[in-house]
Formats: sequence, C-alpha cells, structure tokens
Amino acid sequence: MQSQAEQAKEMIKGIYDDGLAEINGREYKFTVMTHKKRRKVFAFYTKIAAKLQGNDFSFLDSDEFEAVESVINDSVTFNDSLLSRLGDAHWEKHPDDYLAFIGVALSVISYPFIQGRDTA
Repeated sequence: MQSQAEQAKEMIKGIYDDGLAEINGREYKFTVMTHKKRRKVFAFYTKIAAKLQGNDFSFLDSDEFEAVESVINDSVTFNDSLLSRLGDAHWEKHPDDYLAFIGVALSVISYPFIQGRDTA
C-alpha cells in the first residue's frame, strides 16, 4: 500500500509528464519552461513546502510569491491563453481553483529537481 506522500508524488509526476492538471473540471496546461525560471519556482517552493503541506498559505501575500506567481502565470495556459494574459479576471471567475492550482503548480514545476529525492 502506498503512502500519501508516494501517491502525491505519482500524481505530480503524471501531471508533469502529460503537462495537464485538471482542477474542478477545468484544465490547466503547463508549457515548456526554461531551467532558470523553473529554478526560481523551486527555490521558493523549498522555502514554503512545509507551510504548503500544513495548508498555511500566508506566503501568498509576499512580494517574493508575486514574482514566482508571475513566472507560473507565464508558463500555464487555460483555454489556450496564458494565465498572465487572463489576469485576475480568471481567478475572479474560478476562485475555488486558486489554492489547489498554486499547490499543484509549485509541485509540478519543481518536479524535475525533486523526482529522484526521497521527499517523504
């Protein structure tokens, strides 16, 4: 029987491999990202991973997260439009997707760095 950590890692790997995350019936597509941009997201993720696992999203109101969110929004599409082009209007329409999306995006973008590590 798999642990929750193993199941989560498998789910993240699946999203990374096919580039598609479904949240509340809506599809978010991850585009190809450069190493430098992925590294920026991963560096932030390592700082807040414990908070994220504890459902502490206080980092959302930080300047550092805003910079990382910009990288994410330039790398993910919804209905073939980059989230950065859709702006806050997308999240106004789908606020119930936001927290799940942020958790998934941080994990998926960081996956190449953590795929070989034991994260349990």
